[in-house]
Amino acid sequence: MKNIAAVGVLERIRRLAPQGSVPPYRTVEEWREWQLAEGRKRSEEINRQNRQLRVEKILNRSGIQPLHSKCSFANYQVQNDGQKYALSQAKSIADELMTGCTNFVFSGKTGTGKNHLAAAMGNRLMVKGRSVIIVTVSDVMSVLHDSYDNGKSGEKYRSFAGLICWSWMK
Repeated sequence: MKNIAAVGVLERIRRLAPQGSVPPYRTVEEWREWQLAEGRKRSEEINRQNRQLRVEKILNRSGIQPLHSKCSFANYQVQNDGQKYALSQAKSIADELMTGCTNFVFSGKTGTGKNHLAAAMGNRLMVKGRSVIIVTVSDVMSVLHDSYDNGKSGEKYRSFAGLICWSWMK
């Protein structure tokens, strides 16, 4: 690398800069430090953007609908003993999914909070860096039904075998 001072780059930068502007460096060493600092800032910004894109990508493929994107265990409203038990079980299952895999079925009447609890579990896992896919029974049945027509029974989900824990929700 050529010596920046020897080829007069700093002087050329000063001439090209708008009149009255003061560069953030006066010497070659200050220029190098400035370049390193700017590089670190840009690198941090790129890392922040990459983290944000990763979170968005995980959220978009999780199966959690926008309506349930803010669901958590804290904002689940318990109205009876059955919901209290369901909340306790959902928390326990979410903890178990952090270290392994388990199977479970949500069942109950409409409006009891099954989707809320599933989304709360998914959101908790995603915050901790885990990937989540929520699939309803009707989604699976629809895909299986469609696959019988072209002989590709279950092919859409076969690639996930061994990678996901199925969430069977009514």
